[in-house]
Amino acid sequence: MIKADVLILSRVRENAASGAARRTRLAARLSLTEIAALCGVDPSTVWRWEQGKRAPRGEPALLYAQVLGDLTAQVSAEASR
Repeated sequence: MIKADVLILSRVRENAASGAARRTRLAARLSLTEIAALCGVDPSTVWRWEQGKRAPRGEPALLYAQVLGDLTAQVSAEASR
C-alpha cells in the first residue's frame, strides 16, 4: 500500500463514521445496493460503514472513496447551477 492510499483510507473512514458519506449518497439519490455494486461489496457492508459499525478496508474502501469523490463533485456541480 502506498502513502496516498493510506491518506485516502483515513479520509473515507472519517467520512463514513461522521455520516458525510451517507449524506453524499442520499444527495446523489443512490441506494445502498447501487453503491455496494460499484464497490464490489454487499449492501449491508455499505450500511455498516455508514453507521460507523465497520471501517471501510482494502480495495473496496478505495473504490468507495473514489465513488464518494465523484458523487461529491457531481452534487456540488448540480447545486451551483
